[in-house]
Amino acid sequence: MADVPGYSVSGLLASVFFVLLITKQPDNFKVIGPAHPIVARVGEDAVLSCHLLPKRTAVRMEVTWYRSEPSAQVLALQDGVEATEMQMEEYRGRVEWIQDDIAEGRLALKIYNVQLSDNGQYWCRFQDGNYIGETSLLLKVAGLGSAPDIHMEGPAGSTVQLVCTAKGWFPEPQVYWKDILGEKLPTLSEHQIQNADGLFYVEASLVVKADNAGTVSCYIHNEVLTEEKDSDISIPEKLQNELASLKVTGPSEPILVRVGEDIQLTCNLSPRANAQSMEVRWVRSHRYPAVHVYMDGDHVAGEQMAEYRGRTALVSKALDEGSVTLQIHDARTSDDGQYRCLFEKDGVYQEANLDVKIVAVGSSPLITVEAMKDGESQLVCTSEGWFPQPHMQWRDMEGRTMLSSSEALTQSSHGLFQVETRLLLTDSSVVNVTCSISNPLLGEEKMAAFSPSGW
Repeated sequence: MADVPGYSVSGLLASVFFVLLITKQPDNFKVIGPAHPIVARVGEDAVLSCHLLPKRTAVRMEVTWYRSEPSAQVLALQDGVEATEMQMEEYRGRVEWIQDDIAEGRLALKIYNVQLSDNGQYWCRFQDGNYIGETSLLLKVAGLGSAPDIHMEGPAGSTVQLVCTAKGWFPEPQVYWKDILGEKLPTLSEHQIQNADGLFYVEASLVVKADNAGTVSCYIHNEVLTEEKDSDISIPEKLQNELASLKVTGPSEPILVRVGEDIQLTCNLSPRANAQSMEVRWVRSHRYPAVHVYMDGDHVAGEQMAEYRGRTALVSKALDEGSVTLQIHDARTSDDGQYRCLFEKDGVYQEANLDVKIVAVGSSPLITVEAMKDGESQLVCTSEGWFPQPHMQWRDMEGRTMLSSSEALTQSSHGLFQVETRLLLTDSSVVNVTCSISNPLLGEEKMAAFSPSGW
């Protein structure tokens, strides 16, 4: 190769080497985070840290903490200055950098007032020029809730039922029972729900024999914090409670209520007793959330199910005689079903079951004629606004039942049923017919007649 005029081969090679040297990518580095999840309690502060390996300054690097993707930023640092343009709204004002060791590539993010939504995976990302390194870590948020409350139902024969309840736990806790010797007892049932605030309410029941049960304990355990709370109950002592010898009674027959009317739920102590110092609770399947809670002379709004808010009121408060009536306004199809009325004092309760049947009679049937592809015709009978599911029937002019060719049933967003039944017309069946729709609970029927004359 001939030398370029004015340049030597060795000089040219030296220039190329110099250019490669100054454009060389930075040395690779790793981003290291904690080996184990970070645990933080609700309401406390959490510190998430990461660092470069090998050590190097991160003063001129772009550093980002993010959640699911780089654009979902918790906080970013550019040239040593916080950049909040792409910061997630829920972290504004709640996070800051801890930069004491930024010259050695160590950075930490502090999250103030940890919330349940902070629970989960985080990514720590360093960028130096075109080179990017990152690592992930897990923040486990935990809530230590209330100590358990133990409620005992008055004896039913030779057994008693215990119900353990607690609120404010996260994540879902473990619940278990122990006898006086510390031996675990088999739980009859367990129920957990997550409230609007994200915290869990737990309810666990246990049945024990009344004659040989002493002290029983309920434990609520948080696996993340490895902490628990417990309470105990002395069954012989509770059996001396005045409620243990009383009963709660309600209507013996189902309560029929039309959609839009008011429901009246009445329950009484038997024999009569002064219940002014007792808690009265109407519930569906579980103690919490409730349909309505009356305690210390007032309604406890914080324990009420969302669908009953603003719809309940006590219309009879003869508590000095052990009688009380709850009114539920504007009955809906979702109100249909079983209710329980509980009187409770000092951890002992008695209850009665009430059965509410919501009913609605729909529109008068409408009969239309529909032509079929094969030249035959069929009658189509429709009606809407029924609850529960109605009975549909075709009858001939002598009242005999005619077999429908098909039936269809749909339910509106309000829970009311729309029905459709079809009857195939043949030469022998082209006579006067009626379509009947009836409510099975009310025994009310609406019908329409069809005559072939003029058809």
